[in-house]
Parts: sequence; structure tokens; C-alpha cells
Amino acid sequence: MPTSIESATISIPERQALIQAFPCFSGLSSDQSDHLATLMREVSYTPGEVVVTQDELVDSVYFIVNGEAEVSTFSEYKKKLIKTPVAMLRAGESIGLNDSGFFSSTGKRTATVTATAKLLLLVLDLKNLHAFLEKNKLESGMYAAAEQMLRMRLIKQSLPFSKLTHERLLWLCERIEKLTMPAGTEIFHQGDPGDKCYLVRSGKIEIIAEEKDGSSHLLAVLKPPTLFGEATLVTQQPRNATARAQEDSQLLVLSFEYLSDLWEKEQKVADMFMTLMVDRSRPERNPEVSEYPRTAPDGQTLVILKNAATARYFKLSQEGWFIWQQMNGKQTLLEITMALANQYQVFSPNMVVALISKLAASGFVLHVSLGALPTGKKTVLDLWRSRLQRIFDFRIIFKQADVWLTRIYNQGGKFLFTRLGQVFLATLSLSGLAAFFMTENHIVHLLKTLHASWLILVCMLPLMLLTAALHELGHAFGTKAYGRQVHCMGLGWNWIRPIAFTDTTDMWLDTRGHRIAVNLSGLYANVLVAGFCSILVLLVPSLYLQSFLWLFALMTYIKGFAMLNPAQDMDGYFIMMDYFERPRLRQDATVWLIRKFHRPGKHAAHFLKHLPEVGYWLACLVFLVLTAVITLYVQGFVLKLLGMHPPNLFTALLVPAFTVALSSVALISDIRKQD
Repeated sequence: MPTSIESATISIPERQALIQAFPCFSGLSSDQSDHLATLMREVSYTPGEVVVTQDELVDSVYFIVNGEAEVSTFSEYKKKLIKTPVAMLRAGESIGLNDSGFFSSTGKRTATVTATAKLLLLVLDLKNLHAFLEKNKLESGMYAAAEQMLRMRLIKQSLPFSKLTHERLLWLCERIEKLTMPAGTEIFHQGDPGDKCYLVRSGKIEIIAEEKDGSSHLLAVLKPPTLFGEATLVTQQPRNATARAQEDSQLLVLSFEYLSDLWEKEQKVADMFMTLMVDRSRPERNPEVSEYPRTAPDGQTLVILKNAATARYFKLSQEGWFIWQQMNGKQTLLEITMALANQYQVFSPNMVVALISKLAASGFVLHVSLGALPTGKKTVLDLWRSRLQRIFDFRIIFKQADVWLTRIYNQGGKFLFTRLGQVFLATLSLSGLAAFFMTENHIVHLLKTLHASWLILVCMLPLMLLTAALHELGHAFGTKAYGRQVHCMGLGWNWIRPIAFTDTTDMWLDTRGHRIAVNLSGLYANVLVAGFCSILVLLVPSLYLQSFLWLFALMTYIKGFAMLNPAQDMDGYFIMMDYFERPRLRQDATVWLIRKFHRPGKHAAHFLKHLPEVGYWLACLVFLVLTAVITLYVQGFVLKLLGMHPPNLFTALLVPAFTVALSSVALISDIRKQD
């Protein structure tokens, strides 16, 4: 690190002599060279210290008083940096200047300079040099170069442009305009349309919000190098505040035309703009949202938010509830983050931004800018890609599902939820399971002997959509049994996989036991349908139909079992979340496994304290074991059809082991994400 010398050791006359030795300053008057000499500061470097680095932006020029330094350039060859010594600098020479002005024509350092002996330097900051040239109306070429370098440094210091490449920085620097604003001048007024954003170069800018009652209050005072006015360009809405120069200020102005070009071609700039938009938001709770507090088994308070206008719900933890209460339309995300840190000793800006972004996207929070950045016209390839996406990810949504579901439930469906109805369904399920295993060998024989029996397997594929639909219908009737609403249902496919879905979020307002029952009702529907089909195998005369029904029952049983997977967002995981009242059970369990499970001194009390996490991992292990068992059963059925037998136990276990390995990928992925 350079050492700054507080008390000057080099006199003004010595400095003047050093300055005037350079041709670009030789024409200065005595007063001008005296003024320039006073702007310099002294620094020293020890041998081996780097003074400037190649490709950095120029921020100052140096005059060597005594000592030596080596000039080197670096180039890449076969992914290795090759150092090439270029020259030695000694007393009386400079770093960054040549005879006519700046050595660099691009605004970045062209080489690295390293002290080889103790160096004493006079440093002239670029900002001071620019002000000196401007004040004395000196050499226009050198002034223009200094102006460009200053702009580049200022732009680079602004958060959205911090990742710009040097070429893009030069491009932007040539398109930005300079604007001088006297104190008290209004830059733009609240409600005005806008096609420009501004970067504070010097001075102070005050941002003022005007209320409906005519009053106004100061939101912020902006200093260099702060960007402002970009919200209008992103959201395409009128200015949401008034900007006024608090003192004489200089601004750099960037028009929408060039900014939108940056958004299209520089993804990092677009990402930083969206981050900046969210950070500057002053979120406000939607007054139409209702709040429903609930106490979890561990004593913590959970709050369910309900937006009646959109029929959406959101579950908040204790920390999330605190963040929700801070959103009054006056506090920024930074202020909310600091309030959370003071209350819970948790400093997590990412968590605050993520939560508020999700709430805003669902309509629970107002005044948060989340829209996509405006871009140019889409290409033909983009249009075809979006069309294919719509074809292979297709869904039909029934938004008024609750009306006809309620009618069906009242006209007979509610009988299934009476005591007698439950006895009947339980008997049907158990009898069907027994019939399934009893008829297995019979079905194997039929599939071996029936003509074109492979067509039966092909016909199974479309009916998987029916299986998914019946599963969701089970959830829907379970929801109606507890007097809750089903806001919508839907069918569709994702690529070649059929999907169905039911909105049961109204159950969030109900008790834990009822929520678990609704999650189980979909699985129960699978068992009932499969059991019913298995019993029909014993009753129908058609051999083809018997085979078809049995295979359909097999696939329905497997589908129901797959929904128990705790490693995915399916019924099994939702049941565990509701049972332990832990909205982030999987994430919490993964963090516990990585950070706390391996700590020394573990005992029973430690595991009891983390029962939800332990329960989650035990459920995952049990699911993997059952996956192996079911895979072994299906493999045995297929081998019977083919008339084959595994040569040994090792070969028989290959497929189940491979299936378990695939099922473990999601678990390993979760662990690696948290590591």
C-alpha cells in the first residue's frame, strides 16, 4: 500500500520545475504552475509495490521525484499471463503522461508500473487536473481526454454499470450528456413522463414526494455517483417523485434509447437495474389483504395472508410477519432490513428482498417495481420458441370450479365423508389391494397369451392424465368436506407428462389436522381407484379388459406412492410441513444436516430438539427403501412376462439400486445448494 506523506517535503518551486519540464505544461504561467503544484500530494512506495495496474481506469497522474520503477505489459498466451518488461522510469519522468498529454487514449492503464527502489511521487488526481484545465481554459485536447476519463470513472462507480466491459464503457461515455443545474432548479416533477435518467457528477440532488393533500416530504438527498430517474424508464410510468438541485450540481444524462440498448446487450446491467429498482422501492401493504394469525405446535406465531380479490394466500413466519408490519409505504428495503436486524439480530438483505418480491408478485404488496425491463422487438426464433413452449406446456384452468364441486359434494359426495361412507371406502381399499395381489399371476398369464397385448400398455399412457385428475379430485372433495373453497382446478401436460392441479390454499386457514387430511385425500383417491379397478378384474368377463384394469391399478398405486416423495414438493412433503408446522422444512433440515449434525458431543436431547429435521431425513430414508422394494416388485412382474429369471441376487438388485440412486439426486442437489 502507498504511504501518504502528510507534511510536504517537496517545495512549491521544486514542484513547478518538475511540472514545467513536461511539454504539455511548459506553456503555463507562473501563477498557473503554482496553482497546479498546490493540487499535488506526496506518496511513497516501497520496492515491489504496484503503483498502477494494466487495464485499470485512469484516476490520476504521477510525477517521479526520486527512485525507480519498472513498466511491464501483460498478455495472455495459452491461458497464461505473460509478463513483458517495457521500460524503466526514473526521477523526472511521469506515469500516465506523454509530451502532448495523457499516455492513454482509451481511459485505461496501458501497462503495470512496479517500484524497483523506494519511490517518492507527486500525485495529481484526475478530478483536480480536470478542474484546473477547465478553470484556466487550457489545451482542449487534454481537457477533452480528462473529461472522458472522469466520465468513465463516474459511470463505473455507479452500481448498475459496475460490471460494464471497457468497450461498453467507452460506448456509453460517448452517448452521455453533461448538464449543469443551479441550486433550486427542478430537474423533473412528480407525474411528468420521463425518457431520461441522471447520474450525479457533483453537488446534491433532493428527491421529494408530494402527497394528495398538497403536502410534501423529503425522501432522500443524492450525492455522487448516484443514479436516479431510472424508475420511469423501467416501469414506463410517470415520475413518482420530484427531483431538485439542492446546490449547484452537475449531472450526466442518459436517454432511454441508449439505456434500452444496454439492457438488451448487457444482461449484467439489466440484472443490476432490477436489483436497484427493488432496493429503492418503498413497499406498502395491500389494504384488501386479510391477516389470520395461528400458533404453531412449538409456540411460534404463523400468519396467513389472504387476498380476497385474487383468491391468493401467503404464509408468513415470525420474521416474515415482522417484515410485513414494516411495509408502510415510507420505509425503503434497506430500512426494513435494518429494522429486522435490530429486532432479531438477523442481517439478511437477500431474504427481505426475496420475501417482498414474492409478496409483490402475488399482489399482497404495492409500490414495488418488478416488471421486466423494456426490450426491443423479438426475433423470429424467439417467437417460435414461445409458441413451442405454449404447445408443450399446456394447461386448461377451470376458475369457477368451486361452484360445480359444491353442487356435486352436496348432491352425494358428502356421503363419502360420513362414518358409514368411510367404512365403505376403507373396505373397498383393503379388498381392492387384496384382489390386486391375488390376480397378479392371472394377469401375467393373460399378457403372455393375448394377441397384441402390448397395445394395452400403450393405451395406459393417456389414462395417466385420468389418474392425475382423480388424485386432484380427492384433494378437492377433502377441501369441501371442511367447508373451504376450491378456487380453481386444471388439467394439462408438461412436455409428455400429464399434469392436474387443485387450488387448496384456502385450507391454510384451517387447523393442522384438517390440512393433513386434505393432503392425504389425494393419495386415498389413488388407493380407492386402484382398489376398485382390481375388484373389477374379478368381475368383468373380457380378458383384455381384465388386463387393462389391472395394469391401470398398478400405475395408479405407483403414482400414489410417488406423491409421498418428501424430497419434492408433493403430498408427502406437504404432510410433513403441516405436521411440524415448518414452512421451510426441507431447507431447515438440509442446513441442520450440514452445519449441526456432525458437531461433537451429540446426544439424545440434541436430536429431540431437532425432531422436525430428524423426521424429514428419516422419511427420506424410508421412502428410498420403499422405492427399492416397489422397483423390485415391478421388475419381478416384468421378468415374469418375459419368462426370465435373474441369474443371481446381485443382478436382481441392479435396477432397484439404480432407481434409488436416481431418487437420491434431488436430496444431494438440495444439500449441495445449501453447502
